[in-house]
Amino acid sequence: MLKNFKLQGNVSGAIRSDDDMVSIDKEVADNSFKDQKRNLDLFLQQKGFVKYKTNSYVRRNKADVLEYINLQKEQYGSKTFTVNFALIALCVPHSFLSYDLGDRLGKLICARDVWWDYSNEEIAKVSFQNVMDAINDFLLPWFEEREHKEVLKMELLKEEQKRKSYGGRLSDIQQAWLDAIDREEDYSDIISSNIVTFKLPKKCMKN
Repeated sequence: MLKNFKLQGNVSGAIRSDDDMVSIDKEVADNSFKDQKRNLDLFLQQKGFVKYKTNSYVRRNKADVLEYINLQKEQYGSKTFTVNFALIALCVPHSFLSYDLGDRLGKLICARDVWWDYSNEEIAKVSFQNVMDAINDFLLPWFEEREHKEVLKMELLKEEQKRKSYGGRLSDIQQAWLDAIDREEDYSDIISSNIVTFKLPKKCMKN
């Protein structure tokens, strides 16, 4: 974790106790999430991301890789959320959007899962500001470091070694991405096909 960075507005896990769940006004919580997400929308728009579906954001980088951020609400009504991030190779054929390289924001910050609280207006404001600070301090630099093919290759090789250590291997898409990095080929048709498959915003047509 960066020195002086403090997690705020988060709970210890995704799920609250039954008593805590009962005490939450669900309408207030949901409205607080929507209100504060508008600030996140604006923040990420200023960083070059565009909204994608309901709670996701995408940005195409100069290596023709899609940078992806997603807010995932806890599904059983705990009124907490986590942040997923991924790099998605546009130069490799996909039949659906997959997280080719990525994790959760908490793992990037402090090597553990983090779920932020939005159970009321006050805590939602603190949580979303903390998420924006974390994206700015941790995730955007992580994305920027991986705008270069050499770094992406190293990242995939590191992932390969990690999986081999427990008897696994890269996914077919990850392996195809690794193989494609060193090739000087025109992937424009594949990129265009993925943009259609993922139903990406028009702003992602050009990097």
